[in-house]
Amino acid sequence: MAYVVMALGATGLTLGDFFIKKSSLAGVSLPALMVFSWPFTVAALLVLAHLKGGIRHHLYPHAPGRLLIRAVLLLVMATLNITSLMMNPYAQHAMLFQLSPVFALLISVLVLGERLSAHVIVVLVTCLAGTWLILDPGFQGISATLLIAVAAALSNAVTNTFVAVNRTAATPLGFTFWAVNGVSLVIVPWWLLADRSVPALNAQMFIQLSAGFAVLGIILASLAMQLARGNIGRISIMLYVQMPVALGLGWLALGEYPPQSAILGGILIGLAGASVPLMGRRHRERAPT
Repeated sequence: MAYVVMALGATGLTLGDFFIKKSSLAGVSLPALMVFSWPFTVAALLVLAHLKGGIRHHLYPHAPGRLLIRAVLLLVMATLNITSLMMNPYAQHAMLFQLSPVFALLISVLVLGERLSAHVIVVLVTCLAGTWLILDPGFQGISATLLIAVAAALSNAVTNTFVAVNRTAATPLGFTFWAVNGVSLVIVPWWLLADRSVPALNAQMFIQLSAGFAVLGIILASLAMQLARGNIGRISIMLYVQMPVALGLGWLALGEYPPQSAILGGILIGLAGASVPLMGRRHRERAPT
């Protein structure tokens, strides 16, 4: 189940990034994007909390210290991710952001003591190869700003791993709700003092869509990490589902027919990702009872 949840979360994050890019192309600044997406995000989280067990169950701050840390991590990750999307070509940003599962895998092995099997290494290498085939960014136009995408990937891995390790501190909804509101305590003053721009109506639509899909993706990714228990690194690999989703989105929304190399990359990622839960099931069946 955790693998499916992470795949759905990856899809939501891909759509969120797509509409962030659309907002940027419409001239929306970083603080304006975060400020005007905040009310819808909070409202959506409140509704979800009410429908999924009650507001008190999800949103009561049982561990305020860890919720504060989660808010700081989200602020750093969101700022780096949005800045990279605004400054870099989308293909290069997306390619580098796929380092996030690699970072999560390394964190789980080096810090959490998770076992690094040969199968996981093969899947990881295959996913990286598939990502390269889909995006094929080459080396032209590489600049120092792409380091922001690398930093965003590392920050995302740290954030997801923190949620997984502290799964008893809050539900995924609770972590996301308090993190979003914590971020607003910094972003709103920033917008008031240094920006004050008001996006146009068409840009507002992109902002709300980016917020909705981003919230859905964050919640599902956090839930998947909490369901992962001892398999955080393997679950993180399912984030590579973002690549074929982005490929299909570009084809359907922008009329861009993918080249054969990109199709091959999507097939590699799909097969490698599907092998992870299948191999886990085989190990469980072989385990002595």
